[in-house]
Amino acid sequence: MNTIFRSAGQVSEKALSPLKAQPLLYRALQLVFALAAYAGGVYLVDMATPEARLPVILFAVYFLPAVLRAWLQFYWQLRGDSRAQDVNTHQSV
Repeated sequence: MNTIFRSAGQVSEKALSPLKAQPLLYRALQLVFALAAYAGGVYLVDMATPEARLPVILFAVYFLPAVLRAWLQFYWQLRGDSRAQDVNTHQSV
């Protein structure tokens, strides 16, 4: 199973390498994707539960940090901050 994940990681790294060569474009696309996924998720939850508003609010609050993180990384990249350079924040053990 680890081999599959490692192979998928290598394929994605190879596919994203042209984008990572232009960090501002990479962060902008990451932000657009995060906003689209967030809005689409809120819309789907709203369509699944038309009468109840609590699931929509819970979904929106739970996934808002992902959108804020994408925004901050784009902002830091735009400013030239060193915090934007760290693409992989997960440390391997």
